[in-house]
Amino acid sequence: MASTPDVDSARVSRAGAIWVAVITACGGFATAIATGSFGLLAKSKPAAVQRWIQIQSVELGRDQSLPTVDRIRLVAQVNGVSYGYPTGVNSVWAPVGPGMPIERFPLPVGQEVYRIRFFGFGLDAEGKIPRYEYRGIQEFAARQLPVVDATQALQLTTSDPNGLKVGMTVHYSVK
Repeated sequence: MASTPDVDSARVSRAGAIWVAVITACGGFATAIATGSFGLLAKSKPAAVQRWIQIQSVELGRDQSLPTVDRIRLVAQVNGVSYGYPTGVNSVWAPVGPGMPIERFPLPVGQEVYRIRFFGFGLDAEGKIPRYEYRGIQEFAARQLPVVDATQALQLTTSDPNGLKVGMTVHYSVK
C-alpha cells in the first residue's frame, strides 16, 4: 500500500516517541513534587481541633476585710477574645456555691498557645460591685492539653497595691 504525504507526516519514529514519553514523565514528576501529591515533601496539616474552656466553680475568699458577695460575674480572656460568665438569658449574675452553673466556651481554632486571664465582679447586698482580677497570664501550649482543674486566684482591686487580697478563685479546665 502506498503512503500518502499526510500519513507520512503523522508518523513518529521510535526515538521520537521515547523522547515524548520521557519529557511527559519528567513534567508529571515535577508537578507531583510541586503540589505535594507524593506526600514526600509536603506534610498534610492535621485537622484543626476545637478546644474549649470550661468554668467549673468559683470559691470566694474568707478574709473578713473582703466584701461579702453572693453573686459573681466572670470574664475570661483567651488570646484576646473575651467570654462572659454566666451566659444565661435571664441572668447577668451567677450564684456562688453548690449548684453554680458549669459553662464552656469554644476557643479560637488553630492556636499553638492559649493565654488565659480572668476578671471577676461581685454583687453585694447593698448593690456594690467590687472588681477582682488575675495579675498575670497563664499560658498553655496546645500540646499540653487537656488541662484539668486549673485555677486562677483573683485579687480584689484597690487603690492600695499592698492591700491586694485574693477575693475569689476560679476553677476551670481547657480541653
